[in-house]
Amino acid sequence: MKKDIDTKDSFVIEGKLALPYSYFVGRVGSTFITTIRDKKKIMGVRCKTCNKVFVPPRQTCEICFEDIRDNWVDLEDTGAITNFTIIRYDDGHLPRKAPFVLALIKLDGADTPFAHIVEGIDLDKVSVGMRVKAVYATETTNTILDIDHFEPYTEKVTVREREREPVTKEKVTKEKLERREAMSDKVIITAALSGAATFKNQNESVPYTPAEFAEEANKCYKAGAAAVHVHAKTDDGFPTHEVDRIKATHDAIKDKTPELIVNLSTAVGMGKTAEQRIEQISVIKPELASLNTNTMNFSLLDRKTGKIFMDYVFENTFTMLQDFGKIMEEVGTKPEIECYDIGGLDNTLLIAKQGFFSEPMYFNFVWGVAGGQKFRPDAFMTMMHALPPNTNFTTCGVGIEQFPSITMSCLCGGHMRVGLEDNIRVPTGELAKGNYEQVEWAVKIAQALSREPATPDEAREILGLKKR
Repeated sequence: MKKDIDTKDSFVIEGKLALPYSYFVGRVGSTFITTIRDKKKIMGVRCKTCNKVFVPPRQTCEICFEDIRDNWVDLEDTGAITNFTIIRYDDGHLPRKAPFVLALIKLDGADTPFAHIVEGIDLDKVSVGMRVKAVYATETTNTILDIDHFEPYTEKVTVREREREPVTKEKVTKEKLERREAMSDKVIITAALSGAATFKNQNESVPYTPAEFAEEANKCYKAGAAAVHVHAKTDDGFPTHEVDRIKATHDAIKDKTPELIVNLSTAVGMGKTAEQRIEQISVIKPELASLNTNTMNFSLLDRKTGKIFMDYVFENTFTMLQDFGKIMEEVGTKPEIECYDIGGLDNTLLIAKQGFFSEPMYFNFVWGVAGGQKFRPDAFMTMMHALPPNTNFTTCGVGIEQFPSITMSCLCGGHMRVGLEDNIRVPTGELAKGNYEQVEWAVKIAQALSREPATPDEAREILGLKKR
């Protein structure tokens, strides 16, 4: 109350004013609620463009803005907890007396979670990933509380004699999808061991020789990496396109740590021809290889002053994107599609209309190159939302953009790349003791976000690779 108003003759009563109201949920919300009430069934809506299933249902897809109000799909009444909190205070507007668990639950078959109550378990035993099942109310309320609560649920296993069913393509696909869903909390950590422009005078741990690459890769594997990205070098540290040297480096890594996925680069140094860049893929046939998507500036600048140290145009024409992609697919190498901005992603989707990219496609968002895009969370989300269905993505960032960008990727369900190619330091600002120390940081970030590092074989399953 303003001080210049005389209140000495006023009678003041302090208290709360109840304002009951009715909320109109609309046609979509009404169908959702009445179906729960009358049929004891939960429904969502599917976007035909991006194939996402939304619960609670909505009129418009939040990703591609398509009208989805009539695209109803039946869902299971089972799901998993993606996050939760414990309500420890009482209020007349709350649906339960404290304490109780309020959780975000993603139903089987849905892509978005919704909030509801979890009962039937001690509060200290609730966990992210816990399987739960809907328990419907015996008396209707005409609200979301016609699902009274969710309770812990374990699928019952029964053993009985039966004839072997023929394994059909449809059955295999369903089993793979279910397995892939179970892998959704696994994060693939890649270590990019040494870039074309990183040298020992910057960090002594940058590997040059095949033996040094093998040792660094083994340390990264022990720290939690499932894959290593490799730019082979000469003994004096310069990048090379020589197939024998690249193969010696690849084989040294596989000999010491056969479990690891080795991801070779087709950006083998400045001034190399298209033939020199792709030849090693045809010969070595690695499990993964980088595939660059657009011609761009790719330079070295002083980040504080803008002074140009080295200016270079990195050539990646549509023809190269097409030809490199086809060769990789022919020899069984999964392309890791490098996107330095959303234009590179759009270029890939245009070429992909030819139909030679096998699913799931695998994209890497690259941030902070002088000539590419600076890391921004809103730009990251734009890139992620532009991805086609059934897609995997990872990210990496140059210098100080490395750890913020991989944290964003992990938070959004993607994967993570660290390594001395992109950044020679750890988040404290100190020089990294080796690639493995950055992997250790990535593992800490993943675990803080309730995700676990994938093993190499789990990574192969996620990416659709076959172990060589």
